[in-house]
Amino acid sequence: MNILVTGATGFLGKNAVNRLLKEGHSVTAVGRNRAEGERLGEAGAAFLQLDLASSRMREAIARHDAVFHCGALSSPWGKYRDFYASNVIGTRNVIQGCLEHGVQRLVHVSTPSIYFDYRHRFNIAEHEPLPKSAVNHYAATKLLAEQEVDRAFREQGLRVVTIRPRALFGPGDTAIFPRLLRANDKRFIPMFGSGQPLVDITYVDNVTEALMRCLYADPIVLGQKYNITNGEPIQLWEAMTRLFELLNKPMRTKKIAYPAAYTAASLLELGAKLPGLAKEPLLTRYTVGILAFSQTLSIEKAQRELGYRPLVSVEEGLRRFAAWWKEQEETR
Repeated sequence: MNILVTGATGFLGKNAVNRLLKEGHSVTAVGRNRAEGERLGEAGAAFLQLDLASSRMREAIARHDAVFHCGALSSPWGKYRDFYASNVIGTRNVIQGCLEHGVQRLVHVSTPSIYFDYRHRFNIAEHEPLPKSAVNHYAATKLLAEQEVDRAFREQGLRVVTIRPRALFGPGDTAIFPRLLRANDKRFIPMFGSGQPLVDITYVDNVTEALMRCLYADPIVLGQKYNITNGEPIQLWEAMTRLFELLNKPMRTKKIAYPAAYTAASLLELGAKLPGLAKEPLLTRYTVGILAFSQTLSIEKAQRELGYRPLVSVEEGLRRFAAWWKEQEETR
């Protein structure tokens, strides 16, 4: 099959491109990072440096059988217009390209951040009501993108399946564990609230497995949404403790009362909005919330309808990430 992958120079996108190439597909990798794109080209993909919000995105989809839409602006901080351009306009371009060129299947990557509302929640299913307001610009615009997809499915027959993968990790990760590791190297890792939130994390290969399941699934899955995790809820600090053991490093933590941390983050966000200050604040309310509250997802629907089964356990995933991180440190 001829398959186009957006966000191909990002963490999940690169993993998906490599899986598709390994299985013998012809792949067009769309992304903004030319250096990463050239490496994908060396692996066998056709690289196209392109912004999702560009109108050229629609034409890029021509002559493809399927699209993995992994691209998005994903950050706890930034300007709404930037999130809207990438996540809403970009998704709209992908949708139109798929409709105009008769793409047989679009697999849209959304986010479970749309579930988050600063309280403990367990075993969340896809059909449960969403919070009245989104937690940040990322969640707000990803929800709008889902609504664009839903509308195109209902009104124009878009052949689409949506997944909501939770907290990706693995070799190549630049977000979750690397941020906590760097915080530990500088001073300490803050523990907010009880310090024992129960969370789902998902090894990146498992998310790519879900993408492949969506690609090959029976047409009955079209228009559906699926939570994707490792199916192994774990206390965040248990996972971090295990990671530091594998890295043979001391873990430095400091407990901070949640109300104090939330107030501090609010003030830092206000300061970051002042004229002339465009940098992400050291702490955001969303980051405090994610580290303080439990959130786990039900993957029963994906197991039942997609036949999804995680390929790599949390323990094995941590081992692989630790081995990769050690290699990175040796080359720094």
